[in-house]
Amino acid sequence: MKMRLTLLATVTALCSQASIAAEKGTIMILVNSLDNPYYASEAKGADAKAKALGYKTSVLSHGEDVKKQNELIDAAIGKKVQGIILDNADSTASVAAITKAKEANIPVVLINREIPVDNVALRQITHNNFQAGSDVANVFVEKMGEKGKYAELTCNLADNNCVTRSKSFHQVIDQYPDMQSVAKQDAKGTLIDGKRIMDSILQAHPDVKGVICGNGPVALGAIAALKAAGRDDVIVVGIDGSNDERDAVKAGTLKATVMLQAQAIAAQGVTDLDSYIQHGTKPDKQRVMFRGILIGPDNAAKVQDFNYQP
Repeated sequence: MKMRLTLLATVTALCSQASIAAEKGTIMILVNSLDNPYYASEAKGADAKAKALGYKTSVLSHGEDVKKQNELIDAAIGKKVQGIILDNADSTASVAAITKAKEANIPVVLINREIPVDNVALRQITHNNFQAGSDVANVFVEKMGEKGKYAELTCNLADNNCVTRSKSFHQVIDQYPDMQSVAKQDAKGTLIDGKRIMDSILQAHPDVKGVICGNGPVALGAIAALKAAGRDDVIVVGIDGSNDERDAVKAGTLKATVMLQAQAIAAQGVTDLDSYIQHGTKPDKQRVMFRGILIGPDNAAKVQDFNYQP
């Protein structure tokens, strides 16, 4: 009898949760790529939070294709989803689609990548890329002994976040006259391009002593090239904080990275949507930035899927 009552209670609870989700509706979670660890972590954070608050979810990727993004947002409008979490495909080109959703009374919260206008998205939640870049650049200069030849591999200069990181690198490094830049190339944010460009830099500048990278995949590509060349004397730092970077920090091949709080910004976005959907409460600020967390050998073990557990 007791087992039947327990089973009945479980079934009742599950039915209740399903009923709440059906009542609250669906939140679309739209990111660049579900194959990329960073974007997958954004989706994971938003999905978990939305389900915990009683929503259904639709998790999709636009592949940084503005046309595909527009089609997916049109579909969301047609399905009358309750809200959209969006890491957009292009800062400027995305404004029209977000405006269209707003006009259809579907609030959009942007995460990671901003748009250049206010009062279109419900909120824009980003990382403090200037702080992240400054923190890792300070470690880089320290590890370099404040002198030596170095290269910069940017992550994607079409992305304002990457431009900001590069500016913050130089605000720190350019204060040290004995730090000599010998190369700066855009590695497009990928491991393959990071390795290819690092191979080329090693050919042109065999005496390079350090490499500062705009994101994690590029840093890991640079490390692969250095390993193949037998150069374990070159200082490498990056930004992102993936599990692979965490492991590289533990191994000593990556001297430091800054973990971007992908899951946390996505979960905050869902919380903001829920407050607006359920109570009509708008965030007190249009834009908010989350600090990156500097990762070194002492705290690398606390990183898991772009989530930091103190």
